Amino acid sequence: QTVAPFMSPYIFSETYDALTRLRKERSIRVSALQSTYPMLHYVILALLASSICTVFLMETNQDLLLFLSAIQLKVLWSMLIGTFSALGVVNYDMIDPFRGSYNVAVSVDQFYTIRAVLISSIEEEADDEEEL
Repeated sequence: QTVAPFMSPYIFSETYDALTRLRKERSIRVSALQSTYPMLHYVILALLASSICTVFLMETNQDLLLFLSAIQLKVLWSMLIGTFSALGVVNYDMIDPFRGSYNVAVSVDQFYTIRAVLISSIEEEADDEEEL
């Protein structure tokens, strides 16, 4: 309290707790950014997608298809390729957490609000101390 004698103990303890939580979350984020998404996961997803496509093509390469017409097969194939394309785009987007649709920059905005509230509380406490 020697650094900020005009701060109330409650605000001081809340600020200290918030900084501790922020430091902990920052260290978790930094360690997550330093460890990349393992290449093995991408290989597994590619193998899964190719095996599903292969099974689909093998099953539809029969002379007698009882339940599906050619249009239904084309629609199913389009849905399958669309799903794999969307999965690929999401995986590509998640490689860098600071760009794309899935970014962490939006969650940082709340800290600016917290900082503004803390600054206004400190200024109010300082004004109250000056009036006394």
